[in-house]
Amino acid sequence: MRRLADFHDATSRWLFALAGGALCLAVSLYVFEVVMRYGFGAPTTWSGEAVQYALAVLIFCALPDITRRTAHVTIDIVPEALPPRATLWLGRLTALLAAAACGVAGWIIAGEAARQFDRGLMTNAANPIPRWWITAVIALGFASAALHFLREAGRRAE
Repeated sequence: MRRLADFHDATSRWLFALAGGALCLAVSLYVFEVVMRYGFGAPTTWSGEAVQYALAVLIFCALPDITRRTAHVTIDIVPEALPPRATLWLGRLTALLAAAACGVAGWIIAGEAARQFDRGLMTNAANPIPRWWITAVIALGFASAALHFLREAGRRAE
């Protein structure tokens, strides 16, 4: 089980690095578009769309590692006011609910990605690309985050 957990952690770190690359790409493309539009009077038709896709990759590839490190935003007024045992149970419940929400979202979105792949659906854009891969990245991010939340609930149980 430890090997699977280590593999999951490693893939989450790899996805986070991919998210960093997507951020660099989005910033570079945004600057490129500004230079082309205002410097050369030749705006592109594709860079805005590519930035949107990079932002989707950025968010959902970063999600698993953010969840792994519990670096997401928390509002801890209630847990800090509770006794330690109640805080433990609230943490377990919260982690399980978050796992369920992310898991269900990942399942639904993965089904949609498969449907998009089967139908060959393309984005509604000036330069259409297949939709399924963007949707699949979103599903992967949610599914991996769900596993991290389940693991967190298990750690809280120890």
